[in-house]
Amino acid sequence: MKKFNSISKLLIAQFFTIVIILILIEVIGKAYAFYNPGHETLYAVPDEFIGWRMTPNLEYTHTGSNWYQNEFKVQIKHNSLGFRDHDRSILKPNGIKRIALLGDSSVSARQVEFKNTPGQKLESLLNQNLKGNGNKSYEVLNFGIDGIGIGQSYLTYRKYANKYNPDYIFLFIFEGDIWRTIAPQSAITDSVDSRKILNVRPIFNTRSKSDKFQSPLTVLNFSPFYKYLVDQKIHHSKSGNFTTPTEKEYLHLISSLKNLITKNKITEISQVLNKLDLKFYPPTKQIYEKFVFLQQDRIKNYFGEDRTRIREHKVFLMNLFKQIKLGLKNLNAKLHPELIMKNELKMLIKTFTPRITDNLFSGSINFPNYESAIYVNLKVLDVLNQNITNSGTKFIIVDASSHIIKHGRLPGYLLSEILKKYCMVNGIGYIPLSDSLNESKKNGMETRWPIDGHLNENGYRIFGEAMFEWIKNNQN
Repeated sequence: MKKFNSISKLLIAQFFTIVIILILIEVIGKAYAFYNPGHETLYAVPDEFIGWRMTPNLEYTHTGSNWYQNEFKVQIKHNSLGFRDHDRSILKPNGIKRIALLGDSSVSARQVEFKNTPGQKLESLLNQNLKGNGNKSYEVLNFGIDGIGIGQSYLTYRKYANKYNPDYIFLFIFEGDIWRTIAPQSAITDSVDSRKILNVRPIFNTRSKSDKFQSPLTVLNFSPFYKYLVDQKIHHSKSGNFTTPTEKEYLHLISSLKNLITKNKITEISQVLNKLDLKFYPPTKQIYEKFVFLQQDRIKNYFGEDRTRIREHKVFLMNLFKQIKLGLKNLNAKLHPELIMKNELKMLIKTFTPRITDNLFSGSINFPNYESAIYVNLKVLDVLNQNITNSGTKFIIVDASSHIIKHGRLPGYLLSEILKKYCMVNGIGYIPLSDSLNESKKNGMETRWPIDGHLNENGYRIFGEAMFEWIKNNQN
């Protein structure tokens, strides 16, 4: 009995010790959060033409999406148009060469100080190293808008960037951007009301000018990939398991599909796309007005007549346990690489498996066929390139598709190969940014924030330097 009482007392003592430790952690965590709070900002405004853009003349603190600061704290200021840049005169001053950057949040770069954004890194490098060539100075204008796709970047060029008479246009692309071009819904409305997802994004499609239209779908012919996914799905339905490939087998599959992307095929696809019209579908007036109303209501009833506020505090221990769980998951993946491959296979099957087994190009339940999505985006790039070159400006694509992975390495690697060949065929400048970013990561220098996911200071530095090297090596 005495032994039982001793054990009971010991267990009770250990229990209360654990409770006290957890309380201390919670108190310390709450104290940290109090002095390092997370900031929530309604940073975008509805735009009838583009869908949305950044709020003009807005100043705020950006700490990411967490309720306390855990990776960065950045003071953000938008110019009078709503872009993260200085106010620039529309009339280009004498002796100035202008560069305009188009793209999504990787261009606005709200995760780093303004001086460390890729645009400012590029401007600094140009004026430090090339200003002596003809005594010309350089301005780099940032037209990045968080959450937009390639189609919206084209619209941004038409409505804003083109007016500033740039000499170079750089467009940042990663794999997620191609789906945004054809998907009307956007997470941008989550900041208004996550229960009211609106079709606020303008979308694009192609239309044939002639009844005698030859679809480019089978030109690249990624049917072996779709057949592989269908076989995996059938195998899973019979056995309950997928046949997970080894890393070597997966890289071989990627290589075999990349070999299908030849210069001749891309030339043929470019010729077919040239015969198509690009169709633009803006959000309806009713949707736009609803977006405006919901945002005004959100400001009035949640932000208190302002657009920014400190995030509500939560239980610190819950957040800590989530981070520990994520860390253990990442550690387990490093110790068991086959788990990474298994998760990647599941993502590919979910995203790209044809919904109609007998039609390999039918697209999945939630996503259209991969080539179809790419061809719409290539048509957008075709029209954008024509607009840009007709004004005497040089167009360059900055490709991060095989570094910032959205739906698996395979689609990212294929998109990079397609963009590289497309630029080669159509006289567009091309920067394989993924190569430099991947090399940095291989050498132990991370390029992205582990939780937020965007590029970090090192990643944006590499981005800016890559554009500088292109200009230095391709001066007229």
